[in-house]
Amino acid sequence: MQIVIAGAGPIGLIAARGLEVKGHSALLFDPTTEKPKMSLALAESTLTFLDSLGISEPVGEDLTQIHVSERGVPGSALIDAKVLGYPRFGRAVCSQKLEKILIESLDGPIQTRNVVDVKARTAVENPRVKLEDGSVLAPDLVIVADGGRSHLTESLGLKPSFRPFGRSAILGRIRVERPVLGRAYERFVGTGPLAILPLCEDLYGFVWSVEPARAKYLQTDRCALENLLAAAVDPELGAIQLASEAVVIPLIERWIDRPFRPGVVLFGNGAQTIHPVAGQGLNLALRGLKAFIDTLDYLGPDQAVIDAFGSWSNDRERTRLLSSSLEVLFNHDGALRRLGTSLGLSMLDQSPWLKRRIAEAGMGLLS
Repeated sequence: MQIVIAGAGPIGLIAARGLEVKGHSALLFDPTTEKPKMSLALAESTLTFLDSLGISEPVGEDLTQIHVSERGVPGSALIDAKVLGYPRFGRAVCSQKLEKILIESLDGPIQTRNVVDVKARTAVENPRVKLEDGSVLAPDLVIVADGGRSHLTESLGLKPSFRPFGRSAILGRIRVERPVLGRAYERFVGTGPLAILPLCEDLYGFVWSVEPARAKYLQTDRCALENLLAAAVDPELGAIQLASEAVVIPLIERWIDRPFRPGVVLFGNGAQTIHPVAGQGLNLALRGLKAFIDTLDYLGPDQAVIDAFGSWSNDRERTRLLSSSLEVLFNHDGALRRLGTSLGLSMLDQSPWLKRRIAEAGMGLLS
């Protein structure tokens, strides 16, 4: 089967490798050679999928603990993989290191021509892919994996729904005085959730939800951002220093219920963009991609897409709800909410069953 993939981020690269392993021909197009530097939390299900494709694990740090707390509120919860019977929850890595390994795993090169238009399959012809030089391809299937800002989505008649959170995310990296091996943090600081991922040694990636005006200000004032982060992170990490320039993105949930047309399917942020603070966007998309590639073993491309999305839909909705709830619950600083958080964290810390459910959801192990 001949398949064209538009977009060579992690989703497109893994799709190409997965299809090659199954004996299909994959042509990968992306004119952008420089990708943004991101901190990624790869769930255990993602690592298992990569291993099945012969892709080695990128350099990073195994995630063995998740510490959940709120500044100024008594009570916290520590979710420990070994206590729950798992060696780890996943692995935190730099996106560039992952993409380097993925590119090296491919049989063919990435085509740097831009895909300017995609047409769905008709009763008489395959889907059509038009490139910037005017040439047209007619593969058996097109995978659109070029992100949530893709110009191809609306040309296919796919209308996303939007839910703005009225917030912005600040992303960057810090170095800490007292790193804790394998421990990630979900920290609530009155302005919105702050996620901190260990990458290697004393280097951590962070995603912090704040008001848009404050986010713009902090992006331009490195000293102010560093001071506020120092007051926001868990005190056990000690003093912190910014290790990268801050990136600001608006927090908007974007969703297409049925992100496919005959002969064309969307994966990744083009199909669904969810809140980043739980780090589940990439993992969720890869679980859907795996379901599709596996189903392609015994069904034609269009029916494989329908069946894969049907089996994946519960996971998709659940992950969307859980990711959004952190923002909804923790974007204000009311006394009652803080009291509820304190009680909730204490209950979580005493409940192995609830810890296991949260951990397995993040690992991609819930059916």
